[in-house]
Amino acid sequence: MQRQTLWLLVGQLENPDISYAAATTAWIAKQKGVLFECYLECFRNGKLFAQTGSTVIGGHHHQQLNYLLARTDIKLLILGESNVFASTFDALDCEKIVCEQTLKMYYEKLLAYAKVMPDMILFAPNTIAMKAADGSSTVLDIAPYYHSEIFFSKALAFSTTNALDDTLYAGIPRHTLWYPESTRYPSIDSILPGDDYGTMTLRLANRWTSRAKGVAFGDPDAIRSQIPSLCADERVSVYAPALWKEQRDTVLSSYAESTSAIAAETADLARKLGNPVLVGRQTCDGDLFLWGSKGVSIQIMDPNRPAFPIVAKLPHKWHRVGGSLWEDEPDDATLEKWASKGKVLTSILFHSGEMAHNEAILQLIDYCSFTGFKLGVGAHLKRYETCPQMWELINTPRNRGGARGLVEPLLHSGGLGIMAEKDCPPEAFKTHCQQALNGIRAIAGDEATPRGYYFFCDTDLHTLQNTTPALYGVLHELGMEYAISNAWPGKNRILDNRLPVLTQTSRTICGGSPFVRITSREDIFESGFQSAPGWFIGVLDAPVIAFSPYIWQEGNRFVALTQALQSKDMINVLPETIARYAKILQKRGDIPS
Repeated sequence: MQRQTLWLLVGQLENPDISYAAATTAWIAKQKGVLFECYLECFRNGKLFAQTGSTVIGGHHHQQLNYLLARTDIKLLILGESNVFASTFDALDCEKIVCEQTLKMYYEKLLAYAKVMPDMILFAPNTIAMKAADGSSTVLDIAPYYHSEIFFSKALAFSTTNALDDTLYAGIPRHTLWYPESTRYPSIDSILPGDDYGTMTLRLANRWTSRAKGVAFGDPDAIRSQIPSLCADERVSVYAPALWKEQRDTVLSSYAESTSAIAAETADLARKLGNPVLVGRQTCDGDLFLWGSKGVSIQIMDPNRPAFPIVAKLPHKWHRVGGSLWEDEPDDATLEKWASKGKVLTSILFHSGEMAHNEAILQLIDYCSFTGFKLGVGAHLKRYETCPQMWELINTPRNRGGARGLVEPLLHSGGLGIMAEKDCPPEAFKTHCQQALNGIRAIAGDEATPRGYYFFCDTDLHTLQNTTPALYGVLHELGMEYAISNAWPGKNRILDNRLPVLTQTSRTICGGSPFVRITSREDIFESGFQSAPGWFIGVLDAPVIAFSPYIWQEGNRFVALTQALQSKDMINVLPETIARYAKILQKRGDIPS
């Protein structure tokens, strides 16, 4: 296989010029027909929704770099200093096509190497201070959102913190964007009274609807970290903070019901561009419900989660082992015996918000591989694309070092990104699921393609007693064998016989996703199922359990929980086994129809 050329920009997150360099390099790379990625060095704490995403070790940054080194011919563009991977680059003699301290010199070297010239030069401010009617001031970190303007215009972009330079590349038109003072250069757009993140980013995005192929939504940190992939996919980026609901106006929680000030406009823009899958991260879960009602989902990405999103463009098919992930589970005859003996089958399931949780899922796979514990994981197509080697361990036999038969993937939340399914139009829901299943099957084969589905939310947040039969019908039509619901938690029930659709066992309700969950051993015995025969299915939130900082802080709580699910008459199995057991219990009359 001929390796593709990859330009890798390495810089520092605190460099005020990095957003300009990334977006400018993106159009040059596109014109030259090479892949482009960037890596921003910075301090990292590895927590959920962290400003800088994963830690270098916890996020497997070197492993992901080594994958790129094996699959591509990396050429380096260094702006400032390179530290984290410097010795690796030296040992492998990676070509440095640019290595400069200033943006001006960086561009000079890059343009000379690529033998291209920009169509225009753009000057714009890094930040904009906006005054509110009450006299307060808000500083907008606006530079990350320029990428579409720079990319589609083929501009050489500079911050206006530098003097507007007439000597740069004579004869090339110069423009400004939101420059606070009048200049002799034409202005693309001016700051208007009442402007904020929402109005300004939407104006930028709407300028390019004739060429854009998708939408990114996210705070400045989320957008800045993925400018190369957003440009490669020809997306525009928008953002506005949440408009938080008052407590008196909420049903469950403000976090679950509040939305970004431009959530509706974002969904409408995505549908207009023909791509119902956003990229970035939401302001709160209310965004997900609003977007879901319009058939729109979001691939959630924290900065550097994954470290190099470009891996999604390097297809990696799994080795075919034969059989299936479920081949070692007990047969129906054994389940019949367990039912007659009053056994409770147990499994936990992890909510996972797309590729941003890859590193947490790998920790869980590792735990299962050396303990033998069985669990289910909500999975999306992007996990198969952006975790090409290590996610495959769920299909590697345990006696070869993997976790085959211990970790079951369940299609989650539409499968293309996080989406609250409750009000999603059935046809849109079907399109999301079908596309995800087709993509997963092409990578992993039938033997590792999900058989079950885990709902992000298929019920109302007020009573948790309304169900969504139309969506269950879609899953049945697609050949899914079972689903796990958020509705009617507590008592073992089958909510729809076509699959079947199973209830979760804990009645612990939370104000953010996953809305029905367990967090500790006590939730099993104090709010969970108490009689037998039956099942215990509890959901955990993957990152707050298995991101590295949380393992160090409270990992013993998770271990105690898994041990409790294997005590007394409890038998730990995969979720698919519980679905078969549920049908047996229903036939015996042990659970209500």
